This record gives sequence, structure tokens and C-alpha cells, in this order.
Amino acid sequence: MNNIFKILCLLVLVTFFASCSKSDSVTAQPPIPYADQYPIDEAAIDNFLATHFVTVDADYNTTFALIEEGGTETPIKDMPNLAYKMVNRNDLTYKLYYLVLNEGDSNGESPIKVDSAFVAYKGTLFDDTLFDTAAEPVWFNLDEVIPGWGEIIPEFKTGVSVENPDGTVEYQNYGVGVMFLPSSFGYYNSSIGVIPAYSPLIFNFKLFNQRHRDQDLDKVPSVYEYYDSEGNILDTDGDGVPDYLDVDDDGDGILTKEEIKFTYTDGGLTKKGYYPYNGAAVDDPSTPYDDTRGIPSCSEDYTSPTRIRRHLIKCD
Repeated sequence: MNNIFKILCLLVLVTFFASCSKSDSVTAQPPIPYADQYPIDEAAIDNFLATHFVTVDADYNTTFALIEEGGTETPIKDMPNLAYKMVNRNDLTYKLYYLVLNEGDSNGESPIKVDSAFVAYKGTLFDDTLFDTAAEPVWFNLDEVIPGWGEIIPEFKTGVSVENPDGTVEYQNYGVGVMFLPSSFGYYNSSIGVIPAYSPLIFNFKLFNQRHRDQDLDKVPSVYEYYDSEGNILDTDGDGVPDYLDVDDDGDGILTKEEIKFTYTDGGLTKKGYYPYNGAAVDDPSTPYDDTRGIPSCSEDYTSPTRIRRHLIKCD
């Protein structure tokens, strides 16, 4: 009888604690709709730009400070080098502000949002809390970091690299800017370290170098496969897979890298190569093939800028 009583008491206790556990559990809140959160972020950014000024040192490092009552400092919103970019995302049109501290070298390159960028940076909240920094540049794939980087960093150009006698590399006249991001271009409803959920972010960044990537390994750099002339994502065959991720861009059943392959003879041996998207301006006499030839059209046109390259159309 005692054993039965003990078992019954144990069942009651288990049921009690199980009930408490269920009633005390925290239910994850669904994210705030983007259309509701963006006006809050927009107001916070506008207020920051209107009430703060920035000082920039010789190395383009920035310090933000509140304009005291009666202060004569120029608010960020009135600075001539404050720019913005309109971006469609989440069924909304966002206005992304950024400061152009140095556009970059005139001969430098701008990455696209699926390229890699070699950047140094500092990330802060609007209350000046530092949450991340890299004084020395680091390589990042722009499509694998927060969305704001892929939108703003491509607005700048890389610098000029100079190799020192000891083998180290210095960069000059590199792109430098500051981006002011709504939370949906940062971490949105995620709390990361000292970053609360729904936090607008500030990044000071320096763009030293960039690399074009080839995400689908089809031998055509993604920079030529990402946008069309109107800025739309390319999907030549309309299969729902953008060209930069599609191994058969025109859907003809022949892999893109096979369509842009050529063979040549070198020292009596037959070798294979891949046409560049655009040929070189001048042929290199040291190579056993014509370097001025880019990917040809179906009619073997290798050079016309307006030609339709054969990996983008079904050839008879």
C-alpha cells in the first residue's frame, strides 16, 4: 500500500512540475513587420544625422558627437558628402545614407554585391557602443555578411597597391565611407552580443581591394552574370536560377564552361583554355593563342561589344 501511495505522489509531483514548466515557458515573439519597423529606424537615423557632427582624422577614422545647444558644428545631414541610395527590399523602398570620405582611386574597381572585398572597419551603435572592429583589412564575401555591406561598399572604389621592399603591401587612395543602416540591413530581430534586436548600425569602412568571384564555377566571373544593363538580376533561360548560379545559362543542355572552352597547340601538345568574357586590347605574343578573342557569338564574332555570346543563346 505504501508503495502505491509513493507512486501516486510521484505522479502528482511530475504532473505539477510539468505544468509549471509549460506555463512558465517563453514563447518566441514573431518579428515586427518590416513596414512597421522601418519608419522607427528611419526616424532614428534622421534624428542622428540632424543632431550629430563628425570629425575625421588623417587616417579617415571618424568620431561622432552630439551638437550641444547653441553649437555651431555642421550636422551630418547638411554635409555635402552625405549621399544616399534607394534600395527595394522586403516590399519596401529604403533610403540608405552614407558618407563619402574618399571615393577611391579613379582606376580602382568597385565590387558588386556577390564579390569579395578587402576591408578594415569599425561598427558602432547610435549611442557610440563599439560592437566590432578590424583595424587590419579582412576579406569578406559581400553576399555572406549583413545586407547593408553589399549595398553600400560597391558604391566605392579600391585603392592602389604598392609593394614594399620587405614584401608587405600598402594601399593608397582607397575608398572610405560611413554607412548608416536600418536594422533590416543589419541583424534585424536578432540580438548579437551588445547589439539589441532592431538596432540601426553605423559602419566606418575602408575598401582596400576586391576580387571578382565565380559562384557557379562556370569560368565566367559573376560580375558579368549578375546584372543586366538595367540593373536587374540576370536569368537568361528564365528557369528561376540567376546566371551567376546557373551552370547552363541558356538552358540548351550544354554547360556554360563547355561553350566557352577552346583548344590550342603549344609545343606540339593540344591544350584547352577558356575564353575570357572580353578579350585583351592587345595580343600577347608570348602566348600560343589570340588574347584579343573573348567569348564568341554563334557566328564566331570574338570582339564586337554588342555580340550575344554563345553561352547565352542556343546555337544551331
